[in-house]
Amino acid sequence: MLSWWQSKQNSSWRVGVMPADRETALAIVRTGKGQRPLLRHCAIHPAIEIKAEHVLAPLNRTREFARAGVSGVLSTQDYELVQVEAPEVHPHELRAAVRWKLRDIINFPVAEAVIDVFDIPRQARYVETRMVFVVAARGEAVDRIVRLIKPRVRRFDVMDIPEMCLRNLSALLPQDSQGVALVALGDGFAQVVLTCQGTLYLARRIELTSDSDGPGIDAAGVALELQRSLDYYESHYDRPAINEIVIASGDARAEQLRDGLVTETGMSVEVFEPSELFEVAAGVEPDLRWPGLIALGAALRAHGSRS
Repeated sequence: MLSWWQSKQNSSWRVGVMPADRETALAIVRTGKGQRPLLRHCAIHPAIEIKAEHVLAPLNRTREFARAGVSGVLSTQDYELVQVEAPEVHPHELRAAVRWKLRDIINFPVAEAVIDVFDIPRQARYVETRMVFVVAARGEAVDRIVRLIKPRVRRFDVMDIPEMCLRNLSALLPQDSQGVALVALGDGFAQVVLTCQGTLYLARRIELTSDSDGPGIDAAGVALELQRSLDYYESHYDRPAINEIVIASGDARAEQLRDGLVTETGMSVEVFEPSELFEVAAGVEPDLRWPGLIALGAALRAHGSRS
């Protein structure tokens, strides 16, 4: 993603930070080849109790964390993720070349946008044009996070977005080997990512509505929108069907929606369980509500990776 500070990492620790007005989520993970990631911290700190800069302060007091790479994450309202046709230019000219294409697509002046580009997997044979994902972030939001994080840590090297953080989590799932839909529940919405073998194929947001028979999520509505995404993945990329769904929410909604989606889709539906994917350090109880989940995904970013 938006990687301006490419520095050689000497530590296998990475920190994910998602700051917001009301809370800051922080996750700390150590990765090692052939080992399950070690989850050392995953919590959401309310701003009323502790400011974002105070959340970061302890990192430099611990030697092993002081050398960790740090990923900051933009809030969903501070960027747009779109698909555009790839211009026929040299790769290093791609960011500049796609900027003009965004003028009538994004909802803020393109002159104020910070742009990054990453590849979309090859489409089906009958699709002639090559498309790319483009992240257009509000420059003001990027600057705000840089000012918050960079002075307080040694190795702030990446600005990320929630879709790619969820891709990192989805890539850990055993179902990802054949293709999986990860459904992450936020406040009034569900963010869906479809991945296979660590590659992001599709990301979309579904607005959540209540079930007409009670206060729970309308599983039928989610199932309909999810099936449309799965059909698009299968036909547009000429891929085998995805039949595995994993739901993450950090609260009771995941279990409730799981039961509803099993009924509506007949697919295998599971709830995201960090203990099955991570070695969780003693005393750590991961907070997997939306900000914590995203910070956790940010902490899984591979060192030196552009995506």
